Amino acid sequence: MSTLQERNRAAALQIVQQRLFESLPLGVFLLDYRGVILAINDQQEINSGISRDEVEGRSVAEVFGNVLRKYGLMEPLERLLADGSTFRTEIGRYEPQFLRKMLRFRVWGYPLVPGQLFIILTEGVDTEHPGAPEIVGESESMEPVFWLIERAARVDATALILGETGTGKELVARAIHSRSSRRRGPFLAVNCGALPEPLLESALFGHERGAFTGAERRVKGYFEAAHGGTLLLDEICETSPAFQVKLLRVLESGKVTRLGGTAPIETKVRVLCATNRNLEEEVQNGRFRKDLYYRINVLQIRLPALRERIEDLPLLVTHFLLEAIQKHGLGEKTLSQPALERLRSYAWPGNVRELANVIESAYIVAPGRVLQEHHLPRRILEATEAGVSGSDGIGALTPYEEARRRFQRQYLEQVLRLAGGDMKAAARLAGVHPSTLYRIQMRG
Repeated sequence: MSTLQERNRAAALQIVQQRLFESLPLGVFLLDYRGVILAINDQQEINSGISRDEVEGRSVAEVFGNVLRKYGLMEPLERLLADGSTFRTEIGRYEPQFLRKMLRFRVWGYPLVPGQLFIILTEGVDTEHPGAPEIVGESESMEPVFWLIERAARVDATALILGETGTGKELVARAIHSRSSRRRGPFLAVNCGALPEPLLESALFGHERGAFTGAERRVKGYFEAAHGGTLLLDEICETSPAFQVKLLRVLESGKVTRLGGTAPIETKVRVLCATNRNLEEEVQNGRFRKDLYYRINVLQIRLPALRERIEDLPLLVTHFLLEAIQKHGLGEKTLSQPALERLRSYAWPGNVRELANVIESAYIVAPGRVLQEHHLPRRILEATEAGVSGSDGIGALTPYEEARRRFQRQYLEQVLRLAGGDMKAAARLAGVHPSTLYRIQMRG
């Protein structure tokens, strides 16, 4: 075989090995004889909640010392490196500080080349959907949001966050930033609809002294100020097509020119965009440039309205009550069941933001320890009167979400009886992941 053929064969083999390494469903650490991490794969980044840039070239004991000691893995690791003793263990409940919570976690250690190269495999068992601590929700409609936050955080592409007013678009942007490689840089958010366009252009791109009346000194814009971090352009649909041309040029070149200036300034910033409008309709109606739409729509995260995830309402109520307690210090308070049913049957045009304000208001107004129906705003009481009165017609109909919860509970009881109480076996019978049944069980 010729030298060229040998090189081609080696290159092809390396590509195959790399693809196999990255496609494994198990997390992989490759260690040398000192315990230094030579490489990790994509799945291990997810399992451990840490990027390869932060761990490769460092000792596994240095990076994960606390975790290894907490779960009794330090001694098995030392034996593996010393004499090649294999080990396998299972952790009852492992919770990495990232996006997913694992009910059980398995770890294996093997010598690949005794005395030289070792492999650690990890597997999360019965993983729940990922979650971001700052984003409250366990409903099925939120699962794609959490997964996309995870994926968006691992790349540097422009992302488009869609959702009605009050659904938490800026919260999602902050979650992406805080988990990305830019998390040590600044996070800045600009509401494009809050400023007149000339001021918006100055705010984003900056201006030189004398660029316009009142410009007495040079000012950096948000693109420069966010260098090394993330910039959220909220309500991007509020800009004009003329301004969108300038914005597109900046996104494509990575350079801004201050108003009144001539020299382009290079910026390294990750741009996220958000809007409560239907961008495709805006493009069709000529109000938003098609080329800019394609440029910002690399990754798309669509947030459900609160009425589409009403099963999350008890969690959200608890969360906002705790916030109110910490903020106002009026003591612990709870929400009565009738008041909760009022909130369930409300349409929530203002979404999660409106709910937060309603709970804070009721917390302040309620003199006792229980928030009753009459402590809720009048608009909610009036809007839900028919739904809770039990009168004939649509008001007597069980709300869809409550009917679905009842069905799920009955179905869970039935499938568990058939499976002899074994949750895994029940999941196999139902054709779903065990975590789905666990969530139904926890919701009661």
